[in-house]
Amino acid sequence: MVWHLRSEALEFLGRAPLRLSFAAQLEAPPDAVFRELAERPDGWPRWFPGFASAAYVRDPPYGVGTARRLRLVGGVRALETVLVWDPARCFAYRVEEAGVPGVRAMMEEWRLAPSPYGGTTLHWTIALDVRQPVRPVWRAANPLLAGVLRRAARRLDLRIASAAVHG
Repeated sequence: MVWHLRSEALEFLGRAPLRLSFAAQLEAPPDAVFRELAERPDGWPRWFPGFASAAYVRDPPYGVGTARRLRLVGGVRALETVLVWDPARCFAYRVEEAGVPGVRAMMEEWRLAPSPYGGTTLHWTIALDVRQPVRPVWRAANPLLAGVLRRAARRLDLRIASAAVHG
């Protein structure tokens, strides 16, 4: 079953009742990380644990307003709309439909910055409004999601490095 979520403006990222935030360091530069995050959704299953498929619903060019469909391992499906497309800096989207019960509104932001040590500092924020019975589940998922991001960042770095070597 898929539920239609409440449509929220970008400000929801700062005022959501529940916010989960994570950070990771990558060796790849911000422009390469942004390309994989935003321009190549079909690559997400290769580096982000739990993704089975992801694709934009129309042909390029992509940007603000573009819709993306995804499916997670286990069959959860979602439809997202891109809200921010700022190359090498920020990629954000609102979840319009999701096969996750209890979620009223959801938005995600991937913020990138050059690391002072080289590479990219990546910040991932999940902003949520969820019904009370499932709120503790989302809070409890925080350590699990932090581990997912660490693994995803390592795999993404390897993917970018491999692409650079193999042209």
